[in-house]
Amino acid sequence: MTQTQRRLAQQVPGGELIQASWNRCIQEYGLEPCMRRSVERVTDQNIRELRSQMEEVLFESGSITEHLRHVARDADYCLLLSDATGIVVQGYADTSASREMAEEGLATGSRWSESAIGTNGIGTCIVSRRPVTVAGHAHYNHTLKGFTCTAAPIFAPDGSVMAVLDFSGRSVANSSECSFAQHIVRQAAQSISTALFRKCHQNSCIVALSREPEAMPLALNALVATDETGRLLGATQDALSFLGVAELADLGGLHIQDLWRIALDELKPLSSHNVRLSGTDGSNFYVTTFLPKKKTRSSSAPSGKAQQKARSNFKSEPLELDRVAGSDPKMRRNVELCRKLLDRDIPLLLLGETGVGKDTFARAIHLESNRSQKPYVAVNCAAIPDTLLASELFGYAPGTFTGGLKAGRVGKIAASNGGTLFLDEIGDMPIDLQAHLLRVLEEREVSPLGASAPIPVDVRIISATHRELPQLVEAGRFRRDLYYRIKGAQVNISPLRERSDIAELVQRVIEDEQGAEGAEIRIAPEVHDLFASYRWPGNIRELRNVMRWILSVHSDPVITLDHLPEELLARPENPQRGRVHLASDAASEPPADATLEHACERIEREKIIDALTVTKWCITAAAADLGISRATLHRKIRKYEILSPNQKV
Repeated sequence: MTQTQRRLAQQVPGGELIQASWNRCIQEYGLEPCMRRSVERVTDQNIRELRSQMEEVLFESGSITEHLRHVARDADYCLLLSDATGIVVQGYADTSASREMAEEGLATGSRWSESAIGTNGIGTCIVSRRPVTVAGHAHYNHTLKGFTCTAAPIFAPDGSVMAVLDFSGRSVANSSECSFAQHIVRQAAQSISTALFRKCHQNSCIVALSREPEAMPLALNALVATDETGRLLGATQDALSFLGVAELADLGGLHIQDLWRIALDELKPLSSHNVRLSGTDGSNFYVTTFLPKKKTRSSSAPSGKAQQKARSNFKSEPLELDRVAGSDPKMRRNVELCRKLLDRDIPLLLLGETGVGKDTFARAIHLESNRSQKPYVAVNCAAIPDTLLASELFGYAPGTFTGGLKAGRVGKIAASNGGTLFLDEIGDMPIDLQAHLLRVLEEREVSPLGASAPIPVDVRIISATHRELPQLVEAGRFRRDLYYRIKGAQVNISPLRERSDIAELVQRVIEDEQGAEGAEIRIAPEVHDLFASYRWPGNIRELRNVMRWILSVHSDPVITLDHLPEELLARPENPQRGRVHLASDAASEPPADATLEHACERIEREKIIDALTVTKWCITAAAADLGISRATLHRKIRKYEILSPNQKV
């Protein structure tokens, strides 16, 4: 190393990752000090080939990168996704400022190898295998000192770096902005890596690890895959510290029992409490195990029935609105109306209870319209504080707020330009903002807060609410002119209890949860009867959560009453039909002309109440005392409309 190179290495701005990268630039790559080298670009043919090779990553990262695009657009950043060699296969520049940076090199096809252009976000991330921010003068290449680049690695299931996610913008002195960028990019890269790992090991046992006892297992990134004997098949990067190894290769055929002195069978799948274990360093952590879904008898080739089903699905894949409507006659009429209005400039107002799927219905309308290739932006007016809703909807100009984004914020209305804006729970919109929204609808332009000139917008408005808007209008809490402006056409979405296709919806939820390769699951007739009589206060959202719980906890091919959650079974078929409580509630006497059958039923009811009271509503114990099965006891509880103490009104 020459004296100049030694002096240069001592002046590196940044932490150990930057220092190590500069040393590589000097010692390994032989890059000259104060180099000025432009970023190379590959051909369009190269890009198409690379995208084909990265098809799985692009698919799994699609929804995440779409979300990051909005963040990047608000901050005037470029969002880049590169392959493992540093070539950007997908770049997004959605503002005029970011498009200028794209012309300077932050674009699809650019090559960011550390050995070619020195220390940079993507190249240094690939070599170090760690998230990194390279800001301003931390770049070895002088032509890049005007950029701040934050990158995080996306790992393949085998532990290799297969892609890099990068957030790049103009160099700033604001360390909090850099910290925010590194946090959001690292989280996004972790999520994509975890999705790829889960997909690779979908037929393996998955052990989720956490330092917190009450962590949500499905949200964890520290995962270990094993076979049914507990032999380790793989692990995510976040799991390595729990395993006491530095590299995935160090696991080398170990078993769960070799690491934690506990067999896989002892880690109860989806138990009510995570299992506490001790690591090699003596620290405690918590695990939950997910067992693979049952495989079909012949895994080598699909059965004739499965092939027929696949061919049928391929030939007649239902359109979005058909899938949402099912076979219910009222929902079918809603679909017919919406299809007549798909591409007409008529606002839609969707009415329905919470959980009936208003957002899903609105999204289906968007996907079948001629705006389907444009943005679909959903805003829940009830979920955003009143003080933030204005800036969320209309955006704000640079410098409008102290502590706001330096570049300002693009509002949801402008972000949906050319596409569809879904305003959920519009009945909860503050009255002062309603006037601004009315102006947008009438003048087709939006004025960001603090801006001197309006921005033209072309947007389809779909609104939704569970409230009675006419009553709000009469009470002065909703503008009359806005009500008639958004009510171009009104669609009433049926609550689940009024739909005639509940069995079809149940089967669709099972297919969504199981995937194409899932084993066939059947529903017992008595479960269908209960589903048809249950009132479903949470509507489709509740149905989906119930089925997800059943499929996660049980693996039997037939779902019976014994598989249902207790709170579902304890409710009577029709809670509005005059409630009958426990004996202590002084149930009314039977009519004087009661038959022998009525008398027997009354005695049976009293015995059931006594058993439930003695066992403190433990269904299993009460059924044993009565000499009947749990399913039979549940049926009789519903028959006699017996409510537990927790359900009294």
